[in-house]
Amino acid sequence: MNKKFIGLNILGLALAIVPTVLLPKSSQAATSTQTIKNTAQLNTLKINVPAVLTVKSGNEFTVQSNFSSQQKPHVDKKGNQIEVTVKDQKLWDEVNHSHHGKLKHKVVITLPQVANPQTVKINSGTLNFKTPTTVQNFQATSNIWDITLTQANFKQTTLKSDGGDVNSNNSHIGKTTINSASGDVHLKNTKTQAAQIESEGGDVLLKNVNSAQPVKINSGSGDILLENNTFTKTDLKSDGGDIKIRDLIAKDLTFNSGSGDVMMVNQKIANYDRLKIDSESGDVQIKNAKINSSKINTDDGDLKLKNVKIKHKDNQED
Repeated sequence: MNKKFIGLNILGLALAIVPTVLLPKSSQAATSTQTIKNTAQLNTLKINVPAVLTVKSGNEFTVQSNFSSQQKPHVDKKGNQIEVTVKDQKLWDEVNHSHHGKLKHKVVITLPQVANPQTVKINSGTLNFKTPTTVQNFQATSNIWDITLTQANFKQTTLKSDGGDVNSNNSHIGKTTINSASGDVHLKNTKTQAAQIESEGGDVLLKNVNSAQPVKINSGSGDILLENNTFTKTDLKSDGGDIKIRDLIAKDLTFNSGSGDVMMVNQKIANYDRLKIDSESGDVQIKNAKINSSKINTDDGDLKLKNVKIKHKDNQED
């Protein structure tokens, strides 16, 4: 009995002296944690990891991952710059060419709110950025995986995704540029300074979005959906999808539609200074609006106005 008791104590001691390594499940690699000190004056953070990446708030800068010891991220701090990198090309090939399933590797970076980095650049698999740490210039790229921002606070934002969705929830993302090849773009409860969104094949949804400067959206074959937004000026173009707008507050509106319909419906009368619509083959429907000046061209579609007053109009229906 005493021998068993001593053996258990020795085993407990052995485990206790490795606090940053968790015992893995049989099908997973161990999780390791790397801690970086003196990050209050952080200027630039670069992250290149072929993994599901989560960036969250905490008291100190840490990098947690479940890579094998030979593959784990290399964390390099030089002055006020930190780089977190995985250089294994085979791992990057797996991330960039996998079209199904889930990524097996995960990285969690804890970013202190006091850091306030000037620039953050990220290239990863699925990205979940959920910290209110202020960032002056935020850039994120993902090949076929989703990018999600939650409670982010950026002055300038550049997001690029070839196949995944781009999402922003409850965030301030400043002057924003988003490029999406086939994924959807969803901005909800988000404030921007200005926004330019390019989407080739996915839908674009803006809900409860405020922008002090112009919002420009170009969509190839996806729909453009706006709901309960406040803009000064907006320019929407869709080659093959519909443009659907509900309860939009704005002054200057420009809509261009190829084969899709254009619908702008308000629950209450909305005032617009200028409205320009060009529709090649889709229908145009407007409800509950008071417009100072309008120019509406519908080549092959119908124009339907309900409870709409236009002071100066130049409307053409073929």
